[in-house]
Amino acid sequence: MPLRMVYNKTLSRSTRKKLRKILAFAFLLYCLVYCANSFDRSTTGSSRLLPGADNLCPIESSATRWKRNEKAQNIFFLETSGERCLTARQACSIESTARSNPYAMISVHMENSGPTRQANVRNEQSSQRRNCAITNRLFEEWENNVKLVREDLLQHLRDTPLWRLQQQGRLNQSVHPLTHRSDAVRVAMLWKYGGVYLDLDCLVFRPLYCLKNTVGLVDFLPDWVENGVMAFEGGHPFLQFLMKYMVFAFKPEEYISLGPATLTDSIKYFCDRTEFPAEKILTCRNSSIILQSPRAFYAINNRRQNAFYHPEADQSDFEDLRFSYLSHVYDAGNRPSVPDKSLYGLLAREFCPTTYSMALADGEF
Repeated sequence: MPLRMVYNKTLSRSTRKKLRKILAFAFLLYCLVYCANSFDRSTTGSSRLLPGADNLCPIESSATRWKRNEKAQNIFFLETSGERCLTARQACSIESTARSNPYAMISVHMENSGPTRQANVRNEQSSQRRNCAITNRLFEEWENNVKLVREDLLQHLRDTPLWRLQQQGRLNQSVHPLTHRSDAVRVAMLWKYGGVYLDLDCLVFRPLYCLKNTVGLVDFLPDWVENGVMAFEGGHPFLQFLMKYMVFAFKPEEYISLGPATLTDSIKYFCDRTEFPAEKILTCRNSSIILQSPRAFYAINNRRQNAFYHPEADQSDFEDLRFSYLSHVYDAGNRPSVPDKSLYGLLAREFCPTTYSMALADGEF
């Protein structure tokens, strides 16, 4: 006998009606739970590859934080080469940031003076080719919270101590002009506007809305701070001190003379200390600085970058990243090809899927 006939004969009409309501309610509840989980995944950085904390920021959601503030969080990138388009790996950094931080305002500031053909500039530029199709798709898909700004980046140095480097022509003497320009402009913009600065070789996994007045330590050098990720309130006293010290310490031939070396020394002098405790608030000259532990941004450090390109990803590398906001993939633009099942490939497939799929279709990531 068909199941439907058994159902009709054994249950009264009122019972069948109640059962249908229960089933309908159960289905609705399932849909609500599924949608809530999907929304949470899109806004908290929950990942199938990186077990552990879904959201490393406090429990308060980024949506609540955004609605309560007049201005959304500012996250920005700098591209100083003067090229018109991004590389696929640069686009991946921006897409991963947008997906993990849907309530932030993300800006990509690109030098508009045109590419410089000097030999030292060419040597600094990424060996990855520029991909205008991916660049255009990125800004179209994320037009609501990612904007492109083409400008003379050095103008951001005006009305800061760093403008002296430009006035005196010292930046023009740089052997590493793209790097020195980026190192200077990021600090000037943080001081003027506040926000979160990210290098274009960062792959972002989590919301960043709780990062404030913070930089990250590394584990391959004691008490050493990198400048690939910097988050500060506008007008922070340390940034004013840092800019003055950068003018004093700048050496045109030294790659990091406006970067990590100067940042590390400035914190030591500003806070009058030689040891840097991780994840503790340093109160220095009536202001605060937080030094993130190496796992926050640099869990796979500069000396282990080959881990991103092994043909088969090592599970231990995912474990290293489980409590990371992001991973700084050092010098990603000049690294070898990315195997499909490598750590970089698997992370790109999850956190920048549009860019990654377009790059593969075009034959390169």
